[in-house]
Amino acid sequence: MLDKYIEIQKNEIIKRTQELIQIPSVFACSKNPDRPFGNSINNALEYMLNLGKSLGFRTKNIDGYCGYIEFGEGPNLIGIIGHLDVVPEGDNWTYPPFSRYYL
Repeated sequence: MLDKYIEIQKNEIIKRTQELIQIPSVFACSKNPDRPFGNSINNALEYMLNLGKSLGFRTKNIDGYCGYIEFGEGPNLIGIIGHLDVVPEGDNWTYPPFSRYYL
């Protein structure tokens, strides 16, 4: 069942992953208490929370420090957490690091 869903949603999954990759979520010092790690990391966090919400998950942004999406209740609760920040891109890329690239 999951395999079939993934196959049906394959193009959408790729599109959403590409959109996330295009956000240069590199740490930046910030004096904004709502964006403690800078605008780009906040943009990535908001992107994922909005995506989760659009897919029917409950979402929570915890003061810009982290967020999570969840679905279900009690023993059937599924929660998803991860990190969205990346190291600075550096030099010598064959392809631009925050762009779509098709093989």
